[in-house]
Amino acid sequence: MKSAYVHGYDPRETRRLQDQASTLVELLHSDTSYPEGSSVLEAGCGVGAQTVTLASNSPKALITSIDVSEASIAEARRTVQAAGIGSVTLRQADIFHLPFPPASFDHVFLCFVLEHLAQPVEALRALKSGLRPGGTITVIEGDHGSTYF
Repeated sequence: MKSAYVHGYDPRETRRLQDQASTLVELLHSDTSYPEGSSVLEAGCGVGAQTVTLASNSPKALITSIDVSEASIAEARRTVQAAGIGSVTLRQADIFHLPFPPASFDHVFLCFVLEHLAQPVEALRALKSGLRPGGTITVIEGDHGSTYF
């Protein structure tokens, strides 16, 4: 059985991702903020669920959010515009083939991305090449095996 990737590709899944982000915002982002003028790459922004929080917490940072999916970028653009945020650049791009020169960013942020990749270590290596010397990377992933309902 071959199934399509569902994250963010239909309205119901988009709402679920937005709800998940708003529910977890305090837990995941209580201390997420980047200094004025810093350049931040959000890798795998999906439908923009985390993008709004990043931009709101760091209104004077320069945030570039990328995703491999054109449909997700379109939804992220709607999400960011609905939140009244104009400081985010959204761009379709592949984590494994970044369209930026090496050492372009002060910070890299990714949340719930590596779990969807067949080669997560290679993704981290590619993202690291985008960091300036002394730059930081924030990776947030869930351990779904430890969740009980």
